[in-house]
Amino acid sequence: MTHEQHEAYVRDAVTAADPDVDFLQYDMVYVVPTRNASAISYTPTYVYEPGTEGVVADGTRIRWAVTFGQDMWHWGKKLVAHETAHTFGLPDLYAFDAGDDAHRFVGGWDVMGLIGGAGPQYFAWQSWKLGWTDDRQVVCRASAGSDTVRLTAVEYGAGNKTAVIPTSPTTAYVVESRRAVQADAGLCSTGALVHKVDSSVQTGAGPIQVVDAKPKTTPKPGCRPLDGAPYWAGETFTDSAAGVAIEVLSADGYGETVRITKS
Repeated sequence: MTHEQHEAYVRDAVTAADPDVDFLQYDMVYVVPTRNASAISYTPTYVYEPGTEGVVADGTRIRWAVTFGQDMWHWGKKLVAHETAHTFGLPDLYAFDAGDDAHRFVGGWDVMGLIGGAGPQYFAWQSWKLGWTDDRQVVCRASAGSDTVRLTAVEYGAGNKTAVIPTSPTTAYVVESRRAVQADAGLCSTGALVHKVDSSVQTGAGPIQVVDAKPKTTPKPGCRPLDGAPYWAGETFTDSAAGVAIEVLSADGYGETVRITKS
């Protein structure tokens, strides 16, 4: 479906609802078809393209929309989380160029990647971008030196959520803690999850890539590649070229203590 076809569908739905809805109050809509609408197979997000006519009702421009399809009956609330995050600006973390594995970048560690993965919690980096993680919960080592950081698992609310080591104007290494609770109850492994972020990379091309702590380990039954990616106490990630080291000093049921170093 082209952008124009998708926009026409949103316009038809808004026009149908307009007699009963005052769109002056809204700039985003969800279009939910009946279960019998078998021709609508999947759920894309609509984003208004500036400079075009777009969809206007009651003097208000509809800038964002999610149009649900038959896949909503399979993915449920995870689909709502994925598509709504697109309206907030988050990218797809799976590969548009599927190759051997469309989920080679982040696996199932974020709902913007493999929606049916074991860990559909948003990365702390994503939550920070959305304002759900406060600046005070982010430790940034931008210059040479080290910081010892107590990370509380992202599934819990309080404490430091992530430590960041910038490596260029657009790249950084990020570490966070993950635990098999709440949205992540199905995790295959827990620990300190290290990933590389590159804000210059487009959606679907790997703007976030998880570092696998155990790339030669065969996944446990029912688990996928990258499901065992976290680093455990006593393990260290290093990128000598970037001058980055992340040491996992200790762990407990609520998170990890790590030492981040930039040289």
